Amino acid sequence: MTSTARLSRRSLIMGTAASAALAGFAPLRAQEASTQASTPASTQPAPVPPPSPPVDRWQALARLTDGAVLRPSDAGFLSEALPNNLRFRHVRPEAIVRCRTPEMIGHVLSWCQDYEVPFAVRGGGHSYAGFSTTHGLLIDMSAMNAITYDPATGRAKVGAGAINQPIYDALRQAGRMMTHGRCPTVGVAGFVLGGGIGFNMRRLGVASDMLVASEIVTADGRVRTLSATEEPDLFWATRGGGGGNFGVSTSFTFETVPADSQLTAFRIVWRQKTLAVARALFATLDGAPVTLGTRISLAGVTPTLHAGGRQVGVTLLGQFAGDRQAFEKLLQPVMAVAAPERTDIRELPYWEAQEFLMEPGAPAWYRERSAFLDTAPSEAFLEKAFHHLVRWPGTGAHGDLFFFQTGGRINEIAPAASAFVHRGSRWLAVAGVSWSEDDTVRPEIVRAAKKWQDELYHTVGHAGGHGAFINFPDTSLVDWRARYYGANSVRLAEIKAQIDPGNLFSFPQAV
Repeated sequence: MTSTARLSRRSLIMGTAASAALAGFAPLRAQEASTQASTPASTQPAPVPPPSPPVDRWQALARLTDGAVLRPSDAGFLSEALPNNLRFRHVRPEAIVRCRTPEMIGHVLSWCQDYEVPFAVRGGGHSYAGFSTTHGLLIDMSAMNAITYDPATGRAKVGAGAINQPIYDALRQAGRMMTHGRCPTVGVAGFVLGGGIGFNMRRLGVASDMLVASEIVTADGRVRTLSATEEPDLFWATRGGGGGNFGVSTSFTFETVPADSQLTAFRIVWRQKTLAVARALFATLDGAPVTLGTRISLAGVTPTLHAGGRQVGVTLLGQFAGDRQAFEKLLQPVMAVAAPERTDIRELPYWEAQEFLMEPGAPAWYRERSAFLDTAPSEAFLEKAFHHLVRWPGTGAHGDLFFFQTGGRINEIAPAASAFVHRGSRWLAVAGVSWSEDDTVRPEIVRAAKKWQDELYHTVGHAGGHGAFINFPDTSLVDWRARYYGANSVRLAEIKAQIDPGNLFSFPQAV
């Protein structure tokens, strides 16, 4: 199903004024026509059209959107322009437009083409690579945030401007769940369009696997409804093909399942015998049931003075759809290696457990590099990683290597079934660094941290790491198409050429 939203800016901006002018001067023009008819053509003066006053493009956009435009001098502009990744806080748009309807988005896209203004689309603003900000026009989706749940179908329809926290609240009220992340301010559009990972993914699939329909405004201004039967190629592309490639998504409809009445959430930290603990963790968890969702973090930590030298801490975070006793039995081989420094295990209703697991995600300076692993990390890999982690050069924040447990339902779906191609992995490894505001005035500190990160990422690659997760975009990648999309990159390019032949939706890593 499609509808046409595209109108030229001239017809919208000038149409009313032109009609009034024609109405007001019609008698005079009729009189002039009569006079001209009786005057020889050779004596008639050449008509001189009245000069057209210049139209300021931002005024034109304000008229087009009924005033939904913020300029740098307006209150609230700076806070709205700020991205979550402060590495890109210097990239300031010329204006922000708060879109309220798909039709308005169509008009705005037409305006961008008329005036040749570059743009970016923002939901939550969490793009790791700064792709949700621009020096041109920032299309802000936050007003399109409606969330509805249909108890007859078990489906939730979510506006593309919604962020995680209100989605959590709506699902909690409905007693439902789906695959979702932990940061309450991440936008649903960027999350699901790249696949979307979370602690439910091993039993439910990535978030895009739960998508049954969506709506998108394409470069021609058309509002298109997508599903397995309506524009199936474009629907295929938007399930893991990444945000901002094919149009402006405006809503998503998800299958949901009943939320667990009770599950076990946990956060466990080891500071002693951590290399042996890490080996035991991966060996134990790799064969665990799909009802277990985990993240293992390895980070260089400063020890107490008597310990001497930097150590590597190990943190296990996640949830188990079962009781505490069953979880503790599963973890016995790890606990036998070393006692944790801190253990926090709680049996909670599903959404209370998500509050326990939540990550605030405040704006910060950070960079992350990802790769998928088809097997659990080997002992040799872990030894090299630990050796590198203890040589963390230090910033005002941290550096780490962490692993999301994948597999399960994700791998039961064929790589070509949707644009999300990563269907054979067991773990997703991420080498991360972050730094403080104080570090930004000492570029040598940040350079050293990034060099350390690149070396660690190289170690991951030598250990079998392949591909990359598009929701963690990495501008350091040279072969990013192959890493993000694998064999699906050819079909994605074909769909892109068909749906956006003028390449309106363009950014450094656009399809």
